[in-house]
Amino acid sequence: MDFTALDLRIGTITHAAPDAEGVMLTVALGHADVQVASQITETYAADTLLGRQVVVVTNGPGGAVVLAGLSPTDGAVLLQPDRPVADGTRVV
Repeated sequence: MDFTALDLRIGTITHAAPDAEGVMLTVALGHADVQVASQITETYAADTLLGRQVVVVTNGPGGAVVLAGLSPTDGAVLLQPDRPVADGTRVV
C-alpha cells in the first residue's frame, strides 16, 4: 500500500455510542463528519471520548478509520495531537 495516498486528518469526536462491535464514533473533520466503528472498548468507555481529537484515515479501503497504537499492557491507545488543532487539519 502507498501510504502517501492516504488522507490523514485530525478530527474531534462529537458522538460515541457502544455497539455490538465496539464503539461507533462520529468525528468532526471541519468540512464534514464521518462515522467510524472502532474496537477500543478495552481501553476507553464511550462517554470518555467526547471532545477528544484523534487521527483519522478518511480514505481507507473500508472507509474512515481512527488510528491507534496497540500496547501489550494498555490495549488500543488512540493517536492524538499533543495540542489542539483545527478539525480537518492534514497530517503530513
